[in-house]
Amino acid sequence: MQDLVHNIQSFLAQSGAPEWLQNPSAWIAVACGVGLVLIVVRLLIKRFAGTSPEAAPVPAPTRRTETTGGVFGPLTEALASQIPESEKEHQEFGAMLKQAGLYSRTARASVYAYRFLLMAFPLFCAGILAVASPPEQTWTILIGGGVVAGILSIIPRLYVWYRRQTRLAQINGGLADMLDMLSMCLSGGMSISASLDHVAKNLSGYPALAEELQILRRQADVGSVRTALKDWAQRIDTPEVRQVATLLSRGDQLGNSMSGSLLEQADHFRTARKQLATLQANRMPVFLTFPLLFCFAPGVLIILMSPSMLELADFINPANPADNPLSGNQVLDLDQTAQVIRDLDQNVRPAAIERE
Repeated sequence: MQDLVHNIQSFLAQSGAPEWLQNPSAWIAVACGVGLVLIVVRLLIKRFAGTSPEAAPVPAPTRRTETTGGVFGPLTEALASQIPESEKEHQEFGAMLKQAGLYSRTARASVYAYRFLLMAFPLFCAGILAVASPPEQTWTILIGGGVVAGILSIIPRLYVWYRRQTRLAQINGGLADMLDMLSMCLSGGMSISASLDHVAKNLSGYPALAEELQILRRQADVGSVRTALKDWAQRIDTPEVRQVATLLSRGDQLGNSMSGSLLEQADHFRTARKQLATLQANRMPVFLTFPLLFCFAPGVLIILMSPSMLELADFINPANPADNPLSGNQVLDLDQTAQVIRDLDQNVRPAAIERE
């Protein structure tokens, strides 16, 4: 690889190329610039292809060409098409967008457009910095730019995932209150569609659940209640919502009273939430062990052990004869210890033994 780079540099030098063009980082920057120009040209072609009078008839819309707007206007679709996705990823991300409450037709294209821009901008900046920096920093800058581009390109999808988690938690948290209100409406003689509309308008504490109930009510008015409930269960796809959809669908199919069943299901949800809260409370001491061990314990040990450690350091310091009682002692080796033992008077006197 180095021989190839050296041969290219020699060829450019013989051809009279400028010095900056003989740097390998300049080649990468030029390649990035050419790629950016090609992308811009492609965007312009897609933008103005439909406005040309000689343009061919537009084919039937596909997955992403069904939208015409977005956060970047007509360029949204062209920017989003730069990031490929498989059919499985398309279906999974579409379900995630619905669970996150992003029902706009341009939501998918907008998210992918943001991902492409957040990925392309750091790469472009890294290419410019690589050209302006010394040769020994080229690969460091390019690798850093690639890492930053990869991290930034994930941020839009992480936002959708976080919004999905928050919204599903809010929907599951409001099901018990929704079932209580729905039970009162049904016991008062209202139909399921009218009950759903009334509950959605008065369920102000859970706006995400109210939005889903409005969608459910409109689908029930257009089609049937069972179809709307089935679509709602597939759209939200949580065990709690599936249980409620199954209960309402079975009650609508059999035509019996659902007030008692709805109240029992609401009590079941409240009991499950209480058990979940108890479980989380029991887990909290285990989670607190790590911050106590690594954050508070070192500080407490330093405060408690510092005075004794300082006194011990003064005690064993030879430079402080007043505080160190061992400073004047003579260090005895093995030979000196043996000589002291030999000099001891070990002859036992009989009179001393009788006296004892």
